[in-house]
Amino acid sequence: MKQYRLYLMLFVSLLLVLGVRGPSALSLGEFKQFGVSIPSPPSLNARSAILIDAATGSVLYEKAADIELPPASLTKLVTLHVVMEQIKAGKLSPDEIIEIDPKDCSPYIPYGSSLMYLQPGMRVSVHDLMLGAAVVSGNDAAYALARRVAGSNEKFAEMMNSAVHQLGFEHMTFVEPSGLSEKNLVTARDFALFCRKYIELHPEALTELHSVKSIHFPRPEHATAQYHPDGIIIQYNRNPLIFSYEGADGLKTGYIIEVGYNMAATAKRGGNRFIAVLLAGSSTPYADGVSLRTKDSKALLDWAFANFSTARPGYMMPRPLRVWFGKSTHVQPEPAEEAAVTVPKTLADRVTARIELPKSVKAPLHKGENMGRIVYEIDHTEIGSVDLISPQDIPRGGFFRTIIDGVLRFFAFIFGQT
Repeated sequence: MKQYRLYLMLFVSLLLVLGVRGPSALSLGEFKQFGVSIPSPPSLNARSAILIDAATGSVLYEKAADIELPPASLTKLVTLHVVMEQIKAGKLSPDEIIEIDPKDCSPYIPYGSSLMYLQPGMRVSVHDLMLGAAVVSGNDAAYALARRVAGSNEKFAEMMNSAVHQLGFEHMTFVEPSGLSEKNLVTARDFALFCRKYIELHPEALTELHSVKSIHFPRPEHATAQYHPDGIIIQYNRNPLIFSYEGADGLKTGYIIEVGYNMAATAKRGGNRFIAVLLAGSSTPYADGVSLRTKDSKALLDWAFANFSTARPGYMMPRPLRVWFGKSTHVQPEPAEEAAVTVPKTLADRVTARIELPKSVKAPLHKGENMGRIVYEIDHTEIGSVDLISPQDIPRGGFFRTIIDGVLRFFAFIFGQT
């Protein structure tokens, strides 16, 4: 048993040496001493790529993941994030009707680029524009949404940059909302972690936007004096994975000539969801580039589902902690993120969890302040953890609370209860 624990400690140490990131990081080598043999990841056409567990953020694979590259139409995920935040704030409604400005249409937007085919004077709902941006990657839809929210692409880009920087992503910069500009820049690492946050903040977007297979647009109600739709026009989702890959429900494809073929893909099977971001896949002609991008994405997700699992062992949360000298006398810690750890698939049923918390805490407490952790172990050897934090601010109490708690805490100390 001692030899087994030594091997497991070497396994955890090797994770740090390899620089694999995340709250429950993994090494991708073979660990025969644990009965685990993980095959090598697939060879990818993409110049930059990363694969993470959506639940834990653990990095399972990376290839030049910190190179800054144009995201192309992956940009529209950030555009949609800003729009959905505006909706949550009550500043915008999905049902609001927007009159389309000529500057949001061809020829101001290159006709050969992705369009939902808006026409000047059309009256289109915000929801339809969101579908146009998500499903058919309409650059015109992104422009129309940006103009409504901020008045111009430039001002909207400022909102995009503010939004991603507030989320902690310093290697993402945008100059416009569609992805047409090569001056938009991201790293695969930051963008994958952004996608993780996007799914956390807007889980409904996967079913309501990104996995929608087609839209009818324009419809008869979108007719103008100069334009009349002829029959039913169906436009299909640009992401082939949602048609053919088990569990795929997002997110976005992208292409501009300056970077090549990009993909942000996610799929869920059972309790496991993985996110893959691939940037700068190059090939000509167009059909070959799309095919290679799809092949890369499927191969990386296949490798993840075959070899890794998100373990969620049960644990017993203790009673609320006593808070001394606070306006509130108790606090119930909560996990800072999903209570889970990523492990090789064959080790998933051997993971256990335990709680580390003090007996009591002192005010003031700040919302999000670290109070303890959930510790994940295999055979009593730690493999990862999730912080337990305060769900609220608890300021110090007044004079009488300080006096009373001072006396109570003295006796609690005497009886070993602090």
